[in-house]
Amino acid sequence: MNSSYYKSSVKKGVEHLGNHWDQEAVELLNENRGSRLGCLNVLFSDSKSQSLRSWFALEDLRGHKQWAYIAAKLQRMIFQAEPWRWLPAFAHLFPLLSDSEDVIDWYSRHRLPFFVQDDERGNEAVNKDDPNLVTFHSYQLHLALRPKWEELYKRCERILAAPETPEGKDFLIDHRFYLALAEGNKPEMEFALNHLTSPDVARIRNFGVAFGLTENLIATHATIYAKVAWRHGYEVQINSPWVPRKWLPVEPLAKYEDPWPFMQTFDIWQPFEGDWEGWSPQKNQLQ
Repeated sequence: MNSSYYKSSVKKGVEHLGNHWDQEAVELLNENRGSRLGCLNVLFSDSKSQSLRSWFALEDLRGHKQWAYIAAKLQRMIFQAEPWRWLPAFAHLFPLLSDSEDVIDWYSRHRLPFFVQDDERGNEAVNKDDPNLVTFHSYQLHLALRPKWEELYKRCERILAAPETPEGKDFLIDHRFYLALAEGNKPEMEFALNHLTSPDVARIRNFGVAFGLTENLIATHATIYAKVAWRHGYEVQINSPWVPRKWLPVEPLAKYEDPWPFMQTFDIWQPFEGDWEGWSPQKNQLQ
């Protein structure tokens, strides 16, 4: 990777980040006025920016993790309003970056989005198992976080044996990482991650509709996978600046702060409401 290209990319990425949070949205949420979902989405975006800016502009690792926690909890609150909304692999970025065990545990137990039927996720009764659907890729990370090694291994074998599917073609290297993770093969994990962050691949995979804040700063999927590997005791090494090395050790903060009253009164483990209650993740439940 050309160092001048990376530095230029980071400079561009930092300039794109905001350096504030929407105080009006905070006040509306504290007073239970306005659009709750709209305000949460605004602050979610602001918090992601603050987390990235804390590191890339200030080299403040603690601030980076604290803001990642805020972003992850705000996203959790959004799921309270819409438990069925899509849960792609990249939605786990800020929970993982926070290193908050409670937050990561909740996300790893949230299964409902993988069983919802819609135009994007397909119309199969259990659409998480169809290699042609986007949910297949997302469910791989769910299994890796749990961890469900046997099921993950079998799914990897299945998709790698049929790479002509859209999912196999676009994310073949991802499934090779998951296969290596399921096998506990650290060198193969590192091979997959270094391929994913190589110049030719990174210039494509770092960018996407959902990666507006991160696209010039990190390789989002590779960062997520590396964090998962480290969480399972595999201290993978990546020869690329697209995955910040100091982010990888699993080192939770001594305390995470909820900066606003509306966050302080929200328990991430509170059950969903109405028809969705039965899908609520349970703390300390068995695998």
